[in-house]
Amino acid sequence: MSLYTTPPDLLSGLPDRVAAHIATLLPGLRTCRGMAGRLDPKAIKARGIAAPAVLVTRLRLRQDQTRTGPHHSFRVQMAAFVLCRDELGLPRDIGVSNLAQVLLTLIPEADWGAPDHIGGAEALAEEPLVSAESDGLAMALSVITWEQIIALEPWPAAEPITPALYLGQSPYVGAAHEGDYTRIGEAP
Repeated sequence: MSLYTTPPDLLSGLPDRVAAHIATLLPGLRTCRGMAGRLDPKAIKARGIAAPAVLVTRLRLRQDQTRTGPHHSFRVQMAAFVLCRDELGLPRDIGVSNLAQVLLTLIPEADWGAPDHIGGAEALAEEPLVSAESDGLAMALSVITWEQIIALEPWPAAEPITPALYLGQSPYVGAAHEGDYTRIGEAP
C-alpha cells in the first residue's frame, strides 16, 4: 500500500481496530468487538452478547476541515457501549463504572495505531443507559462517546526546513553584496 493510499477498510474497520486495542488491555471481557450502528437493549439477548462486554461503533461522520491539496478531514463520533451483569461480589453498576473508568483513561489521544489517518481521540463523555429493557435483562449499560479526526488520505508529510544563517559586515550588506556574506556553521 502506498503512503498516499487510504486503507480500503478505514471506516468499516475502525470499530474493530478500536475494539482490538481495548481487548488487549481488558482480557477479562467476554465480548469485545466492533459493531455497526447503535446498540438496542432489546437486541442484546438476540445477538448473544456475553457480559462483561464492550461494543464499539461509529455513530456519525461529518466533514471537519479542508486544507490545501485539497485535503479533507472528517470528524467521526465513536461510541463504546459497556455492559455488565451482577457477578459474585461485584454488582453490575459498580462493574460498568469500573470498566468505564478504564476506558476513560485509555481513549484520550488514542490514534489506534494509524497516525497517518486518525487523529487523537477527544471530547469524551460517559452516560449511563438506564431503561426498563436493561433492568429486564438484569444488566447495567453505559456508553462512552468521543470524537476522532480522520483523513481519508494520509496527513501530508511535513517538509523539512534547513535554515541557514549568514553574517554580513556593514557597509557590505544587501542584495548587491550577497557574495560578501559568510555562512555561519559551514566549513571554510
